[in-house]
Amino acid sequence: MQSVLLVENSGLDFYKSRLKYARSLIDDGFKVSILIPNDGYADHIRGVDLIVYTYDLKRNTNWLKQFWQVLRVFKKIFHETEVDIIHSFRFFPNLMNVVANLFSGRKTIIHVTGLGIAYSNRSLKFRTYRLISDLIYFFLICFSKTTIVQNPSDMKDLTFFNFLKAKIKLVEGSGVDTLVYNIDTFNRDELRDKFKIGPTDLLFICVSRLIWEKGIVELVNAFTTIGKEFENVKLFIVGGPDLNNPRHVTLKYIAENEGNKNVCFLGERSDVRELLAASDVFIYPSYYREGIPRGLLEALSMSLPLIVADTPGCNLTVEESKNGFLVEPRSDSAIVLSVKNILNNPHLLNGMGSYSRQLAIDKFSDVVIFQNLKTLYRNI
Repeated sequence: MQSVLLVENSGLDFYKSRLKYARSLIDDGFKVSILIPNDGYADHIRGVDLIVYTYDLKRNTNWLKQFWQVLRVFKKIFHETEVDIIHSFRFFPNLMNVVANLFSGRKTIIHVTGLGIAYSNRSLKFRTYRLISDLIYFFLICFSKTTIVQNPSDMKDLTFFNFLKAKIKLVEGSGVDTLVYNIDTFNRDELRDKFKIGPTDLLFICVSRLIWEKGIVELVNAFTTIGKEFENVKLFIVGGPDLNNPRHVTLKYIAENEGNKNVCFLGERSDVRELLAASDVFIYPSYYREGIPRGLLEALSMSLPLIVADTPGCNLTVEESKNGFLVEPRSDSAIVLSVKNILNNPHLLNGMGSYSRQLAIDKFSDVVIFQNLKTLYRNI
């Protein structure tokens, strides 16, 4: 029986996004333990045949001091568990995984779920950050057993030399539960009444952490422009600002748009699936370097047409004119043109939702992604 230790930088993210995968591993005969921050979610996860370890992770603290503190904890846990495979997700756990296991002989897998802000912004400061990130990723790839990326662009950017190519594997996304995210389980008319969406309104929805590089300003500007011509177009922006991220959308900006009759910031919500079911189109003009955003996969599974920026990861979810449209990143006008195209030709949406649903099932469902990961485990 192979044993696997899964490492995340957020108990909440593990609970929402990785727990089903851990259970799937158990069902397939793996012995599974997890290592997550001590942020209150360990008690929600215990009791499902999972061994849970925790570590202290504090944001906005001395980075170097925390690095050494967490490294000691990781080394101790890795030594005590004696697992076959250590699979970490996101930058900080990946760094800890590799450093704590240097020359140990353990099978370490680092999972890159997106390259982040350093690869999203063009300023000199962020180009410097990218150079530093490149050096760190080169180190991580060299000293890990396998590196998983979620889109071909990340694979290309991280294949610094040809000899690294064999160590980098492509697994497109983290998967989506197509049974849970299924429009057929909702009464759409009742939900549109609940959210006060008129029978002639066309509702666009964006679900995202609110940082500038997600295209939030471009969205608001575009729909403000569109609203001058089309009164029946609405945009719901679901999600809150990531206050730990220096590039977060400010509360002031959100407050300044409270009177916008076409744009509504809804904040964090627990009824995202209902909001998706009530919507007509999912729109996501992000130029943040994502892996493949989970929100896009959920929208696909909920049979929504997509308008998405033509950026790495995001563009894998759209087949042009079949289930949606790709737009130029950082462009208000590109969003306006694409939305107006739909408003003037609503028949374009016919069949797009069904195509999105089938794409989710065939390519991005957790059944497909989980099997790809298990196959990778068995082959390393």
